[in-house]
Amino acid sequence: MRILSVNTHHPDKKYAPHFSSCVKIYNPKRVTNLDIFAKDRVRTTSGPFRQDHDWDNLLRYIFWNFEGERKVNISSLACADGSEPLSYALYLYDKTPKNYYAKFRITASDIDPEMVKVAKSGRINLSDEDFKNIEKYIKNPHRYFNDLDKPVKITNNIDSDRYSYKIDSDVHSLIQFKKSDILTEVKKLTPEEFYVLNIKNVFPYLKENYINEVLEIMAKKLKSGSIFVYGKFDLLVPNFKNRLLDLGFFEPKQSECFIQKI
Repeated sequence: MRILSVNTHHPDKKYAPHFSSCVKIYNPKRVTNLDIFAKDRVRTTSGPFRQDHDWDNLLRYIFWNFEGERKVNISSLACADGSEPLSYALYLYDKTPKNYYAKFRITASDIDPEMVKVAKSGRINLSDEDFKNIEKYIKNPHRYFNDLDKPVKITNNIDSDRYSYKIDSDVHSLIQFKKSDILTEVKKLTPEEFYVLNIKNVFPYLKENYINEVLEIMAKKLKSGSIFVYGKFDLLVPNFKNRLLDLGFFEPKQSECFIQKI
């Protein structure tokens, strides 16, 4: 397997959105009747290869960790417009042979039906800044996107400098999307299987009891060696990382916003 070299980048020091694919502000009561949100206004921020970590370090660790396994689930929850699972799919498709990336099953879900519809469509809004982020890991990324010019309509999307692209069908077909909430999906984890569980930058919007239940069930369900990927924004939740360590996770030396089940 050959991994292309890229330049190292430094994460943004601020816990602020810095992507333009989708920055949507909405009242969760209009999206779901589930009593899980602690705030009346939620800011959905999404974009490919978000700067919470170095994706080379993350994916190389994943490849090394699961080298001898036949099947690994990459599960992206609260996926918004699908940018997060797309990052995994692009990296796998671009940098690994088909007989290798085929063992990774990528699934994604979001509680917002509009976001799920957008993600399933295979279209995405990308800005020049988004492509700069992608180019840190994927050489000549435009070959995976066809310009559609007119932006995908997303209610309350506060971005303006964006263009719509059709994602390469072979890449997009690697991801299966559905509408669901985080807790429901965590409860469905299969303890006998390996996971890369991606739940990023959503926990500060959730109620405390919901967070506790998600983390506790996740800790019970995940098989030893599975990886949980979170975001820098999630560290605003009091003792977030310490809770994970107490629940049986550890931080690998290469860790940057990901943690592993003991």
